[in-house]
Amino acid sequence: MTDRQVNDVSQFAVKSHDATKDVQKTVTPRTSSPGDRRARLLAKTQERIASEEKIVLDWLRNQPDYRPSLAYFLELLSDRRIAAIESRCQRKAIRLLCNQIPLELILAAGFQPFKVVSGSSAEASYSAHNWPALMCPLIKGILTALELDPDLAQGAWVAPTSCDWVVKFWEARQRVMAGTGQIQWLELPHLKNRPESQKRWLEEVRAFHRYLEKLKGGKIARQALIQSIEAINRAWTAIISLKKARRDGRLSLGWFLAIMGAFFLDRLERWTSQVESLVLELEREPTGGEVFGARVFLAGSPIFFPNFKAPILLETAGLKVVADDLCSSERIFPGGQVFEDVSEYGLLASLAGRYHQGCLCPTFGDNERRVNNILSQRRESSFQGVVFVVLKGCHPYDLESTTIEETLKNYGLRFLRLETDYAPEDRQNLLTRLEAFGHSLSGVR
Repeated sequence: MTDRQVNDVSQFAVKSHDATKDVQKTVTPRTSSPGDRRARLLAKTQERIASEEKIVLDWLRNQPDYRPSLAYFLELLSDRRIAAIESRCQRKAIRLLCNQIPLELILAAGFQPFKVVSGSSAEASYSAHNWPALMCPLIKGILTALELDPDLAQGAWVAPTSCDWVVKFWEARQRVMAGTGQIQWLELPHLKNRPESQKRWLEEVRAFHRYLEKLKGGKIARQALIQSIEAINRAWTAIISLKKARRDGRLSLGWFLAIMGAFFLDRLERWTSQVESLVLELEREPTGGEVFGARVFLAGSPIFFPNFKAPILLETAGLKVVADDLCSSERIFPGGQVFEDVSEYGLLASLAGRYHQGCLCPTFGDNERRVNNILSQRRESSFQGVVFVVLKGCHPYDLESTTIEETLKNYGLRFLRLETDYAPEDRQNLLTRLEAFGHSLSGVR
């Protein structure tokens, strides 16, 4: 690693630490009321969040592959308030948890799908004292975001019963802001290969379709559903081209994650057009060649802005991520949709099958396709090892990492498991391990 790289990651760690350390040191006069103290702590948290975001946005702007056409995605990431998104999209947003919810139905009903996430260390730290120590940091951050943005707490929420943290989210949310908003559950069958499970999931999707029609105040036109499916297919085609640009060394991991992180922040057609234009620019440039170092596959817990600790350290260590299976990145939705039966029932059945069978979430009991997906991508991307990031509190990925490691090693792949959280203190330790992993891959083909 060069002196400049060492300095970059050191500066990033110091700035990130300064942006979050006050949460443990905030001292409030005893004469203040609890409401006053809470208001001041929330204001401090908001300042630390802004600092975290600015550090990552500046880092992205300073990347060698930055170009003016990427400013669009920075603008989206810079303002993720629900009011700003609804104003930008000129439609009401439906707040989503997890990836199993058919986006096509939401778009066809005239709403904006908005996946509620948090990658902020300050957000997770603010609410940490109220919840279990090993609680999912994403959920802890979201619970803080509800207090910071009251508009987010209102409106319609949709959640599949994926992991236990999502299942318990609404109960936890009621402790933070009781009596606000409404939630529609989709009961997710955790055995994909059973016909009974597939039938039950189809009924859940049909119930969701009826719920959207009630919310809309009218029927969802079949033609509108076909058009939304085509719009998602177009977006998926653009993502495939973007993946190829990253694989060929034309686009860094950090920018790939930033672009995917902006997916829910604007109208789908506008986001897709921007990606298509970017891909055309990238295709006119030479490939990155071998300058990026060892080629690796990134797996594990999702990575959400501004928690870019892993991508920053990977790139600082000289590792080139050529593919991933993160649900915040390549698995943001389960690919394009092919349909033959254009009846309403046929379209819903096709969507249900795609979102159930195509999902690689570790919460499924029969999930052999996850390993098969990594191995199939190896043939296409020729990576030499797998880096598996586990967020503390993300129990499904934590458990799955052990079985995946054993299986992939049997196929001759090197494997590195990194357990971390949103806090910056472990950066140097993680960087040392990534550099050592990169050295172990030298000469591996």
